[in-house]
Amino acid sequence: MKNYFQNSFGSLLLIFSVIFSFTSCISDESNLDLPSDPNVGVEQAVDYTEAFSLENLRMDPATLKMLADLRGATAKYHDIEVAMADGYAQGSPCVSSPDGGMGYHFVNFAIVDGIYDPSMPEALLYEMNKNGQMKLVGVEFIIVKEAWDIIPHTMIPYFGMQEFDVAFAPEPLPFDNYQLHAWIWKNNPSGIFTKFNPNVMCN
Repeated sequence: MKNYFQNSFGSLLLIFSVIFSFTSCISDESNLDLPSDPNVGVEQAVDYTEAFSLENLRMDPATLKMLADLRGATAKYHDIEVAMADGYAQGSPCVSSPDGGMGYHFVNFAIVDGIYDPSMPEALLYEMNKNGQMKLVGVEFIIVKEAWDIIPHTMIPYFGMQEFDVAFAPEPLPFDNYQLHAWIWKNNPSGIFTKFNPNVMCN
């Protein structure tokens, strides 16, 4: 009985330590509203810790860790010039719907294929702020369905425990694809993996 409680307590500590590390990462001063121009003063950051906390508690530790790693891998793209130097180019105007916005898609077409790397999204999502600056708000993974299915894989891609969406040509892309949005830089009250974000505007 003693060992059972020790093991259970140890598991709970592990889960809450991962949740704490991820929520701390979200609210740190590297912040979610970092301007693309480093010479412009940083705007007052929004505290997203409370907004993300309930969703984090529902998420498994492995997926939380992958999200933290994804933030680390894409933090440099707050500077849109760095993103463009790494091969990302504007692939859409600002996309919106009655459910919210997606913003501007900057796509690295060289890596749009059948390979899935959870730390290398095929598209970066930007929102233009009132000063005309592009601000990184999220990412999108895009995997060519035909190429993925040929390998073959036994199931569609997952980000941790989150299953990808399936999109069929011709909308929004001219080829069938697996895709997943992850709002890692701006809170989405509809869910971190939901396509449209009510907090993202196109005006």
